[in-house]
Amino acid sequence: MTKFQQEENSPVQKGKNFEIKIEKLLTDANIKCEITGGPGNKGIDIKGMKKGVKFIIECKNWRTKNIDRSIINQIEEVLSRQLNGTIGIVAAPSMNRYTPGAKETARTSIYNVILVDN
Repeated sequence: MTKFQQEENSPVQKGKNFEIKIEKLLTDANIKCEITGGPGNKGIDIKGMKKGVKFIIECKNWRTKNIDRSIINQIEEVLSRQLNGTIGIVAAPSMNRYTPGAKETARTSIYNVILVDN
């Protein structure tokens, strides 16, 4: 395997590719958004607005690791610094990646937290 192939298959590159995929799905649906991912993104990989409602997305392209309530707690922390009414979305490759605790934490959050898959 070449160095380029190794970099292309790295977890970081897979994460970037997942962010690009989610952003494309949204823009294809005429939803204005932009990728903000990268070092220092403060938990926001994509941000956007639809019909005056702001949203932030945390992308987790984890194929072997489950998304637990700590990730939901992180997006709640980010939402606490956003304008009231901002929606927080966690995007994963499959709904099966979310633990029951993550689902319950999102469901009972004082913030607008939505769990999605692609």
